[in-house]
Amino acid sequence: MEHFGLGRYGDPISPNAWEQALKSFQRVLKKGGKLYFSVPVGQISKVCFNAHRVFHPDIIIQTLDSMQLLEFGYIKGFDVKNVMRYESGALKVDKNALDSIPEYQDWGDFGLFEFIKI
Repeated sequence: MEHFGLGRYGDPISPNAWEQALKSFQRVLKKGGKLYFSVPVGQISKVCFNAHRVFHPDIIIQTLDSMQLLEFGYIKGFDVKNVMRYESGALKVDKNALDSIPEYQDWGDFGLFEFIKI
C-alpha cells in the first residue's frame, strides 16, 4: 500500500490509491473476515518522494470504517510494541506506546494491523 499510486512501479499517479486499496480490501471481505497487513508508520502521515508513504495509525483505522481493529503494534528494529488491542468489548490503547511511535526515519518502523469485518 505504501507504494500504490506513486508511479514507482509503472502505475499511474494517484494520490488516493492507498485509500482506494484499503476500501477495496474492506469491500471484498465477508462479515467476520480478517485483514492482516503492515505499512510504514510514523507520528505524521507523509510521502517520501520517489519511495513510499508513511502512515499515522489513526488514518488506517479511520479509513477502514466497516471493520473493527483487533490489534495494532509496531516494530522498531527488533523491538515490538503493542499499542492497541480490542478486548472485553472495548479498544484498549496504551497511550505511552502510541506516543512512542517514532518520527519515521528509515525502513525500520512498521505497523502491524489486525482487523475483522463487522
